[in-house]
Amino acid sequence: MFFYLSKILLFLIKPLIWVVICLLGALFTGDDIKRRRRLLCGTLMLYVFSNNFLVNEALYRYEFRGTAKLDSAYGVGLVLGGFSKKDTTLGHAVFFDANDRLMQALRAYKKGLVKKLMISSGSAQVLNQSLKEADAVHEYLLEIGIPDSNIIVENQSRNTLENIKFSKAILDSIGYKGKVLIFSSAWHLPRVQLCLNNQMDADMYATHFLSDKKRDLTPINLLVPTANALANTELLFKEWVGYVFYMIKSS
Repeated sequence: MFFYLSKILLFLIKPLIWVVICLLGALFTGDDIKRRRRLLCGTLMLYVFSNNFLVNEALYRYEFRGTAKLDSAYGVGLVLGGFSKKDTTLGHAVFFDANDRLMQALRAYKKGLVKKLMISSGSAQVLNQSLKEADAVHEYLLEIGIPDSNIIVENQSRNTLENIKFSKAILDSIGYKGKVLIFSSAWHLPRVQLCLNNQMDADMYATHFLSDKKRDLTPINLLVPTANALANTELLFKEWVGYVFYMIKSS
């Protein structure tokens, strides 16, 4: 129930839906004052949601920046899913923007800073639960020469809360008692930190930062709306809602 309710809620809070509701409200109202107000509201929201400078500021303040320093070895590097899927046409894993999670984990593994790689992700699809992301990544890791003995697969989780819960259960079942290094996107880690809730002895390694601490104050960046900023706003809203959702659930 939690899984399906979160999917519905995440659909309803998409920023563009708010904009469309305001603009449609303006289109179908006969009251001139209400029409102007709704047009102004919709236009203002669209401008704020697609403004590079404002969105970068919000992301910079939210993204996790307490990245663990890799100055000692970890027994397990846990890579959280959401960066790939198995392409049914190609028959192998394909990767999305967040694949820096896996790239940084592979880098740490090759440098001997993590001894085993653990991939945690089932299927986030509501209808098709058969295509497991972790299984596709497992196949990829084997193809690039990572020994199967150094790969741990958790392929049942559907969200961040289950990533941590199910990964912990597997590590407990194999008797692992050491510290875990979690690899995920900087904008995802605040939610991960909340889900940890002392369940796992872990440090976090932030990847795939979307914000830039060097602020761009050029007129174009300050004034011209972009589709990329709008996409980042949608992602940020998703993370905020997920954070509040998990905070309520864990309270």
